Amino acid sequence: MDVNLPDLEGQSAADILRWTFDRFSGLPDGQADRVAISTAFGPSGVVLLHLAQTVNPRVRAFFLDTGYHFPETLGMVERVRERLGIAVEVVSADPAVVSVEDPPGGVPLHARDTDRCCGIRKVDPTRVVLRGLDAWIAALRRDQGPTRAQTPVLEVRQSEGRDLVKVNPLVAWDRKRIWTYLFENDLPYNPLHDLGYPSVGCAPCTAPAEGASNEREGRWAGQAKLECGLHTRI
Repeated sequence: MDVNLPDLEGQSAADILRWTFDRFSGLPDGQADRVAISTAFGPSGVVLLHLAQTVNPRVRAFFLDTGYHFPETLGMVERVRERLGIAVEVVSADPAVVSVEDPPGGVPLHARDTDRCCGIRKVDPTRVVLRGLDAWIAALRRDQGPTRAQTPVLEVRQSEGRDLVKVNPLVAWDRKRIWTYLFENDLPYNPLHDLGYPSVGCAPCTAPAEGASNEREGRWAGQAKLECGLHTRI
């Protein structure tokens, strides 16, 4: 794949998405068969899905069901499907791997090794999805925290020995703009945000963080960890 990419810094999110679908759509009717959005239904993720749908009504999206999500997060699958009409694909870890690495009855893997738990429940299943893609769209924003402050609009990642283009259309948006867009377009959001959760991940590793200085606070509370590995290990 040709990985010479244009400079899209400063372009609107819609224009970035339009370029992505034009570049990586393989079907004559414009269906984005080789590009998909990953989402955990955070506010930015819902905004991204809505924007993408306005550009390509048949946009492909996938959600990682780790087995540890809050009920409120799982409820977002149907809420988004109903509101946006997007058939969100639910992806899970290999049960054979989980049964070996995190067997029932023992100390949960998330309590022993959070990196490994994220690896088998989030990173590895995502790699499986990415095998069929040329481009991966994510809702990262630079203001979310220090680990994301330098996120580019476009980047080339290595996925299992081949090039994969990562697209981050919302990098220049801030939290206020995201929530304004949500309310103006009557989009659903995870009700846990109203209970002091700036960011929502797996239930055992997510806590409220009132007055947080960045949106990644409250994830893996008490640890230095701020990322699961999806955007750092792939």
